[in-house]
Amino acid sequence: MSLSAKYCSDNTGDRGGGGGALAHQRKMIRGLLVWATLLTLGLAVSITLHFIERKPPVPEKLQQNQRIPTQQPKDMDMNLITFTPNWEGRDMVEKLQWNTVSPSGFIEGDEELRVKDDGRYFLYLQVTLNPQMAENYTITVNSSTRKTILEGLINKPKLSTGFMGVGISMNRGETLTVICKPKAKISDTPIETYLGVIKLH
Repeated sequence: MSLSAKYCSDNTGDRGGGGGALAHQRKMIRGLLVWATLLTLGLAVSITLHFIERKPPVPEKLQQNQRIPTQQPKDMDMNLITFTPNWEGRDMVEKLQWNTVSPSGFIEGDEELRVKDDGRYFLYLQVTLNPQMAENYTITVNSSTRKTILEGLINKPKLSTGFMGVGISMNRGETLTVICKPKAKISDTPIETYLGVIKLH
């Protein structure tokens, strides 16, 4: 059954007889589609430019007088020093001792770690107890010049401080010690208990 043009125009509100409202809607939809397409293209170009590696311009003096290395030197890890436990897992430990894994020139020692250079450092630590430990424990990193700089708590359910870290300025001659109170049997596996220092500046 078909409806007459008169019925459609009377009941759809199009009293102009030429479909003006419908034509206007179509123009608006086309305009919105064009606008959405332009926005999408702009976003795609922006993301693409963000991920393209742009090399900074080289000053003329450097271009003439120096060769700029294209690769970073292999000894970039000279600003990182890591330590592993230096005790038997069966021992009751209060002051933790460390073996140096990646030696560097800015910190040395085993029980007291002595800073050799002034600067800004990032210190990170994790301590994990052996499963038979049942009390609550406090792990602190103490500095010879400002007392506690990092503190973590261990209780029976978790047995670990988790990853802890702090950025700090330290002076030449300053010493760091890691203390567990009360004494505990601490895991001596380097994936559960470790210490590291990164020299930032």
